[in-house]
Amino acid sequence: MEELRIGLYGLVAVNIALGFFFGTFPLLAGILRGNRKYAFLGFVLSIVGGGLLGILLSYPLSMIFLWLILRDPANATVANGPAESGEVTV
Repeated sequence: MEELRIGLYGLVAVNIALGFFFGTFPLLAGILRGNRKYAFLGFVLSIVGGGLLGILLSYPLSMIFLWLILRDPANATVANGPAESGEVTV
């Protein structure tokens, strides 16, 4: 049986694929919750982090952005409307 060898480019490709996989979590959560800025930023940074340090950087980045998305959605202030005390928000 022949030995399986993965070169440097194969290893980087696997790490980018892992970054893509982990980046889909904040992407889907951000699109569904209406926070597209964090969604795409988390997706792209997870892929780049996967290419640089593999799972050591892509997984923490994706979980940080997933937490940011689930913690405070971007459209919460728009859905609530103006303040109750008559203040005008810009």
